[in-house]
Amino acid sequence: MDEKTFFKNLLEKTKEVFLTSQTYKEHGEKNWNYAVCDTPIQKNTGIFFGLNWGGKDIDKQSTYPERIKPRNWNFITHSRAYFREYLGKEIEQLNYSNLCFFRSPKVHQLISSDWELAIPLFRKYVDYINPPWTLMLGKPNHLWEKHIENKNYKEFHDNKYNKTVYGYTGLLFGKYPFAAVPHPQARVSSETRKEIWKCVVKENRSVSFPSTKSILLPLASLVRLMF
Repeated sequence: MDEKTFFKNLLEKTKEVFLTSQTYKEHGEKNWNYAVCDTPIQKNTGIFFGLNWGGKDIDKQSTYPERIKPRNWNFITHSRAYFREYLGKEIEQLNYSNLCFFRSPKVHQLISSDWELAIPLFRKYVDYINPPWTLMLGKPNHLWEKHIENKNYKEFHDNKYNKTVYGYTGLLFGKYPFAAVPHPQARVSSETRKEIWKCVVKENRSVSFPSTKSILLPLASLVRLMF
C-alpha cells in the first residue's frame, strides 16, 4: 500500500473512531475535528509528535499534507533550532504527528477515556512508517504505563526555575526507540532544555538516532527538491 492510500484509509478510520469518542459527544458542536499528520508520510524515517492537535473551529483534515507550507505555530517555531542542532534535520524532513489525532483547544479538554481510543490509531501510523526512532515533545503520561518498555528517565535540576525536569527513553510499543523531552512551551530554561535534548539523543544515538553530522537541508533547498 502506498503512502497516500494508507493516509486516506487511516483518515477514514480516524473519522469513524472520532465520532464515537466522548470528546465528540460532549463537544461535537464546537467543530474541533481531527487530523492524522502534518508532513507527508516518509517510511523508515524518524517520527516526532506531541500530545494532540490544538486550536478550535478548524476543519477536519481532508487532503494529504504538503511538505513545504507555513508552520509558524509555537510548537514548531520553538523546536526548529533543537532539531537542527541535535538531529541535524529540518522538521520537513521528518514525520510529524500527534499521539492523539483528535483536536481540542487545550489538551486537558480532551476527555481522558479517549486517549486509549486514539492510541491504536497512532500505532497504525507508527507501524506503517517503521521509524528508526521516535521523539515525543511533552510528557509521555498516556504512553508510559502500557505502551513503553525498557523505561528509563533522568532528572535535571533547572536552576532558573528551581524545579526538577525529566527526560525519558524506552521502546515505544515494545519495538521503536523512544525519547521524550519537555514540551516546547513548558516552563524550562534554555540551558536545561539543551541538556535534556543532548542527553536523550546521545543515549539513543548508538541504536537509532542519526548523527548530528547528517545532512541538514535548508528550507529553500527542500523547496527546490520538489521541482
